[in-house]
Amino acid sequence: MDKKLIQRRLKQLRGFLREKDLDALVLTKVENVRYITNFSGHDSWVLVTEKASILLTDSRYTEQAIGECLGCRIVERKKTITDALAEEVKRHGKIRRLAVEKTIPVGTLMRIRKALHPLGTAVVCADSAVEQIRLIKMPAEIQTIRRAAQIAWKCLDAALKSLRTGMTEQQLTAHLEYQMRMRGARPGFDTIIAFGPNGSRNHHQPSGRKLRAHDTILIDFGVSLDGYTCDITRSFGWNKVSGEYRRAWETVYAAQQAAIAKLRDGVPAVEADAAAREVIQRSGFPVYGHGTGHGLGLEVHEMPYLTPLDKKTRLKAGQVITIEPGIYLPGRFGIRLEDDVLITETGAEVLTTDRRTGYSRGSLQILKGRP
Repeated sequence: MDKKLIQRRLKQLRGFLREKDLDALVLTKVENVRYITNFSGHDSWVLVTEKASILLTDSRYTEQAIGECLGCRIVERKKTITDALAEEVKRHGKIRRLAVEKTIPVGTLMRIRKALHPLGTAVVCADSAVEQIRLIKMPAEIQTIRRAAQIAWKCLDAALKSLRTGMTEQQLTAHLEYQMRMRGARPGFDTIIAFGPNGSRNHHQPSGRKLRAHDTILIDFGVSLDGYTCDITRSFGWNKVSGEYRRAWETVYAAQQAAIAKLRDGVPAVEADAAAREVIQRSGFPVYGHGTGHGLGLEVHEMPYLTPLDKKTRLKAGQVITIEPGIYLPGRFGIRLEDDVLITETGAEVLTTDRRTGYSRGSLQILKGRP
């Protein structure tokens, strides 16, 4: 991480403070604290004023903070974190209006207001101040997501080589996540592996269900690298698939490609969402109920969101989003194909390509194993 990049982010955030007539902002969300300071620990807040950036942490994280933090002063608190915040506000002496993130728990907000009330500081909620800055990814962030995807493909390839009829969803999950750890990464979220009819459950939790001779397989997984996560879904056949499954798979792929073809700077997000749904609707298969995609970065789900409900959001160059349409037939099978895509001025670039193993090609792959 470059100190100049942190300074650039702080400059943008201070512009927000001036625009909203705020004297300071306290960040409590782990991802936002990391974005503004480079600190990857937990249970720590950062106070941002016009002149200073102050990390409030405790003795568990002091050494880590000294090694990671860029452009901020580190305060090792001895009291509660709200008391430490009040002490810093008092030390500053000129904070009339302090903003907190709108995602803060109500109880925490009440404690902050109680601690700052004697100082005459008004506490207000800020509307996604850091999240708005995080929308546009810098080249280093994009490269990290790309590297995470490269690791993800190697992990999937190694895990699938261990796949056998009779293996459970839980066992394949363990193989896949072991490969991530062995490569210096970790799971970006709870891995979804679903065999056969379990695939119709959008967020299925891997179970003891065993792989059968002619099953279908859905794998939704991500690798987290240096705080950034890729998000990939693939659907396979095992030894043999029905004609209906093949037609459904090809429909989902066509829907995904139709959505990607719509992507570019300035296009309404709802247009890409509609393009994917239209392909599936024309096919006669049921249209999926979830969004067509979401933003990706320090969080696996972040702004923007591609849904029929949001008719205002326009995509911007530099955003990284997922495109993930699906077809789900309860009791039979589920198919979802998901890739991570960078929005550019003139179109889009898929970051989750995989030329080595072929898992990115546009045809259904039938995995072979002992029946």
